[in-house]
Amino acid sequence: MALAGDLQKVSEKFMGISVEKGGPDLSLLSDPKVRDALSALMNESRLAARWGGLSPRTRQAHQAILRAFLTKGAPPATSEFSAETLADLSARDLVHVRDDEIALAYPFSARPTDFQVRLGGVTVHAICAVDALGTAAMAGTAAEVTCTCPICRTGVSINIASDGLAVEHASRPEARVWTGVKDVGACAAESQCKTMLLFCAPEHLEAWRRSQPSSARGFDLSLAEAVQLGAAIFRPFIQAPGDRVAS
Repeated sequence: MALAGDLQKVSEKFMGISVEKGGPDLSLLSDPKVRDALSALMNESRLAARWGGLSPRTRQAHQAILRAFLTKGAPPATSEFSAETLADLSARDLVHVRDDEIALAYPFSARPTDFQVRLGGVTVHAICAVDALGTAAMAGTAAEVTCTCPICRTGVSINIASDGLAVEHASRPEARVWTGVKDVGACAAESQCKTMLLFCAPEHLEAWRRSQPSSARGFDLSLAEAVQLGAAIFRPFIQAPGDRVAS
């Protein structure tokens, strides 16, 4: 389903939200369908709300939270950050605090989910399938992702290369990733992310789609396409062009 145009249109759409500021890394997009998916998922208003006017101090706090997940498998204490900084990150739908604890910081959830990522000796939980598949590129290290099919509850394991851009092995190579396109609202984890799922086989994706409203929109992606999409979204969250996070 094509919901956008070519790379030029995507580039124009995201102009002003550079990779250095956290905008998507368009250089990683080689597949037209992935470009269309990114354009549909990350519209101008959402990017502006997330990254427009983001101060260096708030960006540093955001990255510190993500690095804590990557190194400890859990978020840091809220006491490490000012209330104003956490409120700003929440308003931008980057980090959400619940019961005085950091509950989620895209792509991570502090609570168990159907999307696990193992990097070295650390296991983290991602919010959705695309988040899980984009974590390796953000961390700059190889990862083993395990996603649970929502239809049969089969676990699908995917080994992602150290640059985060390629699938090295998958227990179900035929698995499909559905990336739903919905209104995000104040929290993508409670809206759009619930329709970003990995299915162990095409027929299970089709079964799930038959249960959804006929108006539901989205993209049916292969594992390789979904990794490319996740990398383009999440790599700039921590890494600047040319940087690499130490394994």
